Amino acid sequence: MKNQVVLPASQVKESRISLWLNRENVLFSSIMEEKVSNRQAVLISQALASFSILTCSVFTHWLVAVLFLCWFIVSLYLCKKGGLK
Repeated sequence: MKNQVVLPASQVKESRISLWLNRENVLFSSIMEEKVSNRQAVLISQALASFSILTCSVFTHWLVAVLFLCWFIVSLYLCKKGGLK
């Protein structure tokens, strides 16, 4: 006999990834002292990574630094658009 899981109609339309992205992230929520979803935590992590790479790329070619500056600006825009202030 097969075990079957029956999902509510509201969860059938959502994928597992979107359900995970909408859950609360405990680490960032405790650091920022407000509710932060996993989607917002991913956006914050991207902004932190792009800033770190930008600071290291300043010592290389100027064109590389400009490309990473654009990535950093886009990641900040995505953070703001994602509900972060």
